[in-house]
Amino acid sequence: MNAVSRRSATLARIGAILVVLLCERPLSSQPPPPDGVQMLLGRLQQALERDDAARFASLFSEAVPAAQVARYHEEMFSPDAVRYVLRERERAAIAGDSNAYRVFVELFVESAGRARMVSSPLTVRKPPGGDDGSWRITAAEGPSSVQGLYRLRLDTTRQFSARDLEIPAPDLLLTLKDGTVFLIESEEGVTGLVLLGRGEMRFAPTPEAERGQLRLFAGRDTLVARFDRAMIRLNPRDYEARVPKGPLTSVAVDPQAVRRAREVVERELPRSFAVDLRSVSQGDWHILPREGDFLGEVATNDYGALTYSRYGAQSEDISLTRRDRRLIIALYQSPLREQAVGRFYSDEQQRDYDVLDYDIEASVSPARRFVSARARISIRMRTPLSTLTLRLNDSLTVTGVSSAQAGALGFVRLRNQNAFFVRLPGQLPVNAPLTLTIAYSGTVETQALEGETLEDRPPPSRDMEMHLLQSSGSLWYPQNLFDDYFTATLRITVPDGYACVGSGEPAGDETREPQRPQEAPQPGRTFVFRAGRPLRYLAFVVSRLTPVDSRTLSLAENADAPRVALSISANPAVRPKARELIGPFEDIVRFYSTLMGDIPYPSIALALVEADVPGGHSPAYFVMLNSPSGRAGLSWRNDPAAFQGFPEFFLAHELAHQWWGHAVGWKNYHEQWISEGFAQYFAALYAQRARGDRVFEDMLKQFRSWSLAESEKGPVHLGQRLGQIKGEPRVFRALVYNKGAAVLHMLRRVVGDEAFFAGLRQLYAAHKFQSVGTDDLRETFERTAGRRLDRFFDRWIFGTGIPRVGYRMTAGEKEVIVRLEQLGDAVFDLPVTITTLQEDGRSRDVVVVMSDRLLEYHLPVDGAVKQVRINMDSAALARFEAQ
Repeated sequence: MNAVSRRSATLARIGAILVVLLCERPLSSQPPPPDGVQMLLGRLQQALERDDAARFASLFSEAVPAAQVARYHEEMFSPDAVRYVLRERERAAIAGDSNAYRVFVELFVESAGRARMVSSPLTVRKPPGGDDGSWRITAAEGPSSVQGLYRLRLDTTRQFSARDLEIPAPDLLLTLKDGTVFLIESEEGVTGLVLLGRGEMRFAPTPEAERGQLRLFAGRDTLVARFDRAMIRLNPRDYEARVPKGPLTSVAVDPQAVRRAREVVERELPRSFAVDLRSVSQGDWHILPREGDFLGEVATNDYGALTYSRYGAQSEDISLTRRDRRLIIALYQSPLREQAVGRFYSDEQQRDYDVLDYDIEASVSPARRFVSARARISIRMRTPLSTLTLRLNDSLTVTGVSSAQAGALGFVRLRNQNAFFVRLPGQLPVNAPLTLTIAYSGTVETQALEGETLEDRPPPSRDMEMHLLQSSGSLWYPQNLFDDYFTATLRITVPDGYACVGSGEPAGDETREPQRPQEAPQPGRTFVFRAGRPLRYLAFVVSRLTPVDSRTLSLAENADAPRVALSISANPAVRPKARELIGPFEDIVRFYSTLMGDIPYPSIALALVEADVPGGHSPAYFVMLNSPSGRAGLSWRNDPAAFQGFPEFFLAHELAHQWWGHAVGWKNYHEQWISEGFAQYFAALYAQRARGDRVFEDMLKQFRSWSLAESEKGPVHLGQRLGQIKGEPRVFRALVYNKGAAVLHMLRRVVGDEAFFAGLRQLYAAHKFQSVGTDDLRETFERTAGRRLDRFFDRWIFGTGIPRVGYRMTAGEKEVIVRLEQLGDAVFDLPVTITTLQEDGRSRDVVVVMSDRLLEYHLPVDGAVKQVRINMDSAALARFEAQ
C-alpha cells in the first residue's frame, strides 16, 4: 500500500537520531597529483607539526592581515597535538585567473586520547612569473570543526569484584549479583563498564502499549533475564552518580578475565558512538554519550543480545531493541520527555532545518538499478547549525557537496546509517537560507510494496516486464531526517525505449545526452516533472510504459472550477487491464473530490505494471499499481486487504492517499492510521457508491473480523511497529488499515453524517500540506459534533480492548425493547445497529450509541416482529452475547 512511512531502517526513523550522527566513514575522493598547491599545503602541515608560527605566517600573502593569520593559526594549531593530517578535498579554478584556485581543505588534529576534524576553504594564488614553490594563501575563511573525538581504552590494570552491584536507568535495573567489572576510560573519565559474571536484567516499561509488546516478546509485562556479560556506556560526569562504589572491591588482575572483557569491548564498542576515521588515523575513535544518556548492551541467556538505550534529546527517549533482528521491543517517552515535548509530539519538532525546494537531475539505468544524480536543495534553518545531517541510501556514493553561499563543503558519510552530514561554513543562524548541491551515484534496488507480503508468495516470474520504483523508502535522494513539505522539479533521463512517471506535473520530455559522471554518456529521453504544490517525498517509476489514455476532469461546469489532468500508462502486456481502469479512475477521483470539495494536486498519473502480486504505491501526483499475473500458487484471500467483489480496491485505496497521506500528512509513525485508515475507509465509501451496500457491508465485516482477531497485539497508535515482534505484517494491515477504517465508521455513527463529513472537510482545509495527529482529529470533530470525544479515541486508537456487550430483547405489539450492557471494566462509546425484521417482510435499521454501561432502547414498530438482530451490518467492533 502507501509507503509514506517506509524507512530503510526503522530505528533510523523513530529511534535515537544521536546514533545516526555518530558513525563516520572516510572521505572517498582522492587528492590530485602533487603540484604547487599540494606543495603549499604540505608546507602548511609541516609548519603546524613543528609549531613554527613564523613559517605558518610566511605561507600567506602580504594582503592577508597579520591579525587574521594569527587567528587562523590559533584555530588550526593545538599545543598538545601529536599528529596533523592536512588533505585537499576539492579544488575549483577562479574565473579570469589561471593561477588561482579556491581549495577546500580538511585537517585532522590528533592529541593524546582525543582529536578534532577541521575544514576550511582557502584561496591560493601563484604570483606572476612564480614557480611551484611560490604559491601563497590569499584568503582563508574561518574553519569549522567537529570536536569531541576520543580514544577509548579498556583499563586492564584494574579489576573489580562485584556483589549485588545495581546500576539503574529509567525503567531498567542491571544487577551483577556476583562477578567482575572492568572500566572503559576516556580522557574525560570513565565512560563505560564491562560486567562479567552472574547478572540479572530487569526491564519494566510504564506505558500499557509497551507492556503489551513486551508480553508478545517475553510472555510477561516485565522482562527478567539472566546475563553473563554486558557493556554499559555513559557520560563520564554520570559515572559517580550512576555506579555505586560500595559493591566494588579491587582485586588482582586475572588475564583470563581481561581476555573476556576485551572480547566484549571489541564486539560491542564499535556498534554505538563510533567514528570511522581510518582515512587519517589508525585505530578506533568515539564520541561520548551526552549527560543523562545511557546505553546497555546485554547478552541475555534467554532472549539473545538486547540493547537498552535512553537518549534524552529524542521525542521517544527510551528503547529496548534486539539489533541482530532489527527488532524494536519497546520505544516510548519517559515522563520527563513527555512533559517536555508532549504526548502528541510531531516529527516537525525535531527538524533542525526545513527543506523548501528540490531540483534534481538524475540519469537512470533501470536494468542495472543505477542512478547518477545531482540534487540542488533549498533549505532554511530552524535552529543555529554548524553541521547538517541528511539521509541517503548507503549504496549511493556522495562525490561532492557545495553551497551557493560558500562553495565546496566538507561532508562525512555515516556508516550503516543511510545518512551523511555536511559541515557548514560557520554556524548558520535561525531562518538563514542555504542552497546545497549534492552529486551522488550508485545502485539502488527497486522499492518493495507493503502489500507484497502474502501467505504463500510464489517465486518471482522472469518473463514479466521489469520496473524500477524509487521512493521514500529507498532513500534515492538526499532527504531531511524528518518528513517535510516542499516543492520540486525532477528531470529523469532514461534509456531509449523506457518511460518515466514521477512526482509532479509532466512538463515535457526531450531527447538528450544524460549526465553519467562514472560512465560514458548514452542517448536517452528526459522526463521533466514540476511539483508546484507541496509534497512530502519524491518518487518515480521507470519501465517500458506506453500511454493508454489522458483526459482533464473538472469538478463542476463553471470555468473557475478546479481541474485535474488524469493520465494512464501501462506495460504492453497489461494495456487491456489499464483500459478497464479508465472509467473507475475518473469516477474515483470525482467522488473523492466531491466528498472533500477539493483536488489537492493538478495532475494524477496512473502507471500499471506487471507483477506477481497485487499492491500499489501512491506518491503525490501519481499512483503505481501492480497488475498480478494470476499464476497458480498465489494466496491472497487470507489477507486484510483482500476484498472479494471489489476489484477496484487497490486503485481506490491508493488514490485516496492523494488526500490522506500527502495533502494531509501525519505527525509521526504513531499517526500512520490517519493515512492508511482514512484511505481504507474512503475506498469502502467508494465501494458502497460503485458496488452497493452489500459490498460495503462485506468490507465492514472484514474490518470487524480482523480487528477482533488482532487487536490484542497492540493499539492502532503503535503504527508501523504492529506485528513486528512476531514477524506478522498482516497485523499492521489488520489494525492500522482495517481497524482504523472501522473506527472512522463508528465515529461517523457517533457524531452523525453531517458532523462527520463536515469534520473531514474542516480537517483537510485547516491542515492542507501539513501533518496532523489524533489530537487534531479529535479537536476538529469535537467542534463539528459539539461533544467531547476524548474517551472515544482513548479506547479505540490508544487502547487494545474490544468491548463485550450482552443483549436482551422483548418484543411487544407496538414496540421492541432492547437492553444492552457493556460487560467489561471499561466503557466504550459504541454505536450499535438494531435491525427489526417484520412478518410482512419489511426491515428497519436503527443506530443507537452506547455511552454508558447500560442502555435500554424502546423501538416503535407497526407490525408483528419476526426477528431482531444486533450489529447485523458488522459496523460495531464488539463481541455480542445473548443473555
